[in-house]
Amino acid sequence: MSLGGRVSVYDVMTQPPLIANPDMTVGELLPKMKELRVRVVPVVSDGRLIGVISYKGLLMRGVGGSSKVKTVMEHPYSLNPSETIDEAVAKFVLWKAKAIPVARNGILIGYLSRDRLLEYLRNSNLLPRRSVGEAMTSPPTVITSDESIARARWLMLRGGISRLPVIDEHLNSIEGVITMTDIVERIYIIRLTRRKGFEQFEEEFLAAPVKDFMSTPPICTVKNELIDDAVEKLLEYRITGMPVIEGGNVVGVISGIDILKEYGKTLISRELIEGKIAESLRSDKIAKSQLETLLNEYLSDIRRVVNVINFKANIKEESKGGRTRYTVRTKLVTNQGVMVSEGSGWDLLSAVREALEVLESRVKKYKGKGRELRRKRSVE
Repeated sequence: MSLGGRVSVYDVMTQPPLIANPDMTVGELLPKMKELRVRVVPVVSDGRLIGVISYKGLLMRGVGGSSKVKTVMEHPYSLNPSETIDEAVAKFVLWKAKAIPVARNGILIGYLSRDRLLEYLRNSNLLPRRSVGEAMTSPPTVITSDESIARARWLMLRGGISRLPVIDEHLNSIEGVITMTDIVERIYIIRLTRRKGFEQFEEEFLAAPVKDFMSTPPICTVKNELIDDAVEKLLEYRITGMPVIEGGNVVGVISGIDILKEYGKTLISRELIEGKIAESLRSDKIAKSQLETLLNEYLSDIRRVVNVINFKANIKEESKGGRTRYTVRTKLVTNQGVMVSEGSGWDLLSAVREALEVLESRVKKYKGKGRELRRKRSVE
């Protein structure tokens, strides 16, 4: 088990930098969020966590400054203080969270931000010894400097992303970065300072070119920089991600979520695959990467329902009539007991998926047929 599998959320969490009252207005809360650079705020009533406010939620709802927090907050989500750091990483990746409140029996007791989590992994030497190029999202979603703010907002919401590299249309060279924070803060400044006719000023802002509001010069990294160094840069400049440059062109974007995903892959590879699959599969980098992705996705879903103590996947291959047949056996250890499953077939990923589907079905049955797991089943 990794060090991240032994240390608990309680050991790493901090106190929330900001707590919202449900009767506060957005106009009262937003300046405090901006001053403290807080992107996720727990909403608390009588000590109980009843909701969460985030910049993304505010942008998607498009509400005014006089709106009450209780009318625009998201449903509460949280970490349990007894969960391990590895379990917390899985939830940060699954929810694409910038921060998650920590609650015990519905009572808010702490707060874990993505920055704090990355800082812990870096200081504990748990970050993967890999390059930025191996972890980045590529190809990147970009926007040209003459395109509108409205276009930038649409691209962010469509792609579930919070920043866009701004490039020169002709040279493809980077000129700046536009973020969701840049847009939402400007919209609320307009709404808070223009009581009448703010719609006109908001339309003018959304129609304006990105170059008028982008951050420049952009903070960037390169493909061969180590993840450790990239994390140090993210923490130093208090940013959540940055463009990746090669030969003057933008070739990707690296974010805290990308790095946490890479940590998860390393964890899965180290604990679940190495030494438990056939030698031919271990030497096949593509097959191994697909296995890691599939195992990580299913395990992330399962961890939302039960406390995973240990998980093992045993993959064997057998030649029959010139073809290779795969047998997959899994073993899941939870606080409630042990669950096992098996899958087989001529296609490796189909056999793995069959075993994991059976395992997931048993977890769902244990927790109740009415509770469904959110999942994405794709292997690139």
